[in-house]
Amino acid sequence: MYFNSLTFIYFLPVVFGLFYIISHKYRVFILLLASYYFYASWNPAYLSLILISTFTDYFAGLSLERVTKKSSRKLILWSSLVINLGMLIYFKYANFFIDTFNRVNYKAGSPFESIQLLDIILPVGISFYTFQTISYTIDVYNQKIKPEKNIAYFALYVSFFAQLVAGPIERFSDLIQQFKQKAYLTRENLSHGFRLILYGFFMKMVVADNIGIIVDNTYQNISTTSSFNLIIAACLYSFQILCDFHGYSTIAIGVAKLFDINLSGNFKAPYFSPSLTIFWRKWHITLTSWFRDYIYYPLGGNKGSKLKWMIAIMIVFIISGFWHGAQWTFIVWGALHGGLTLLEKIIGADKKSTSKLVNTIRSLFIFGLVSILWIFFRSPNFSIAKDFIRGIFNQWELAFTEINYEPIVYVILFILFDWFTRKKPFHLRLESIPPIIRWTIYFILIFLILARSGTDVRPFIYFQF
Repeated sequence: MYFNSLTFIYFLPVVFGLFYIISHKYRVFILLLASYYFYASWNPAYLSLILISTFTDYFAGLSLERVTKKSSRKLILWSSLVINLGMLIYFKYANFFIDTFNRVNYKAGSPFESIQLLDIILPVGISFYTFQTISYTIDVYNQKIKPEKNIAYFALYVSFFAQLVAGPIERFSDLIQQFKQKAYLTRENLSHGFRLILYGFFMKMVVADNIGIIVDNTYQNISTTSSFNLIIAACLYSFQILCDFHGYSTIAIGVAKLFDINLSGNFKAPYFSPSLTIFWRKWHITLTSWFRDYIYYPLGGNKGSKLKWMIAIMIVFIISGFWHGAQWTFIVWGALHGGLTLLEKIIGADKKSTSKLVNTIRSLFIFGLVSILWIFFRSPNFSIAKDFIRGIFNQWELAFTEINYEPIVYVILFILFDWFTRKKPFHLRLESIPPIIRWTIYFILIFLILARSGTDVRPFIYFQF
């Protein structure tokens, strides 16, 4: 559900008011209490997990500053990693490993009994705040930042409600000074914040949710759907997942703006990319940069031999796929992206061409390629992914099924907005257009959100990650 039945929207005005009424000294506690309330509204018991991560890395940071012996510092770092990743692996991947073991055990004809799956509910946002706390400890270990002495500020960095559930994944150095400096209630922050929130709701509630109805119906009836309809559904899912996740990130950035806090942008018109390499620089930017800094570079990056460089890229993409979900389809999705990215780097197709026409053609090709790869991401298992891809090639004899064209109109409108904001974010791009056009855009978005938002209540896709 949208922010847990719009609980977020209900309590936001209260938090906003208290934040600007009380003294600067106590504002961190208002945001911290709001963040914990927001997280506990899903499952109060899981609030303990975020507290464990918070205290673990808070004390790890302080210890790393005091300790100078290299072996002791490594022990502190690895203790932090084991605790954080241990919780993530248990809650997100335990049943995956059990199920994989049971399948291998069964196919091998082993006499051992299958292991019963655990009754686990995935804690919302655990993949995101775990990465944030890990990046903090690693940066302190590498002496890139100083550890935070005030636990309230550090706890707020881990759990800031605007981006707690699905990012952006922020670095400590980018947020901590913003939490500590005096916040100002300005016209600019309000206008920019509400513009972003409005645009985010349009992407999620109008574009993504209406597309989701078509995509879900297609996946439920793959064998009776024509090749042309399957192609349309595959392309539509590309926009569903973009608008769903981009919508959340935009809302989060907009909400933070209201509190005079600037979060990192997470998307930059990725489907206009003429290569997969450029696509990944513009898709889920904060996650991509996290993998680059904390996995790719430590593995040697592009400084080692060509073989090590290729292995590093494949490891990053496979881990990226696994991070998205405890299914083999996600791992294959990541591996395919990694292999194809390597291929285009090897043949020199990873950079832009000097010709706009060539870049346009290549962007269309990359969009089609990414859309095919999204089939593995969307499918719950390989059987469905195989049926979908096979249907695209083998079911041309089936008659085209009339679809609801209204969501496609919303997609076209979003594409125009995405092109319009490809070089400058939505809230800043609107500054440069005449007021009458700007307010026309506002009214169009508000009307569509109120009148044409999806009828089904659909959680944000990335809540499951």
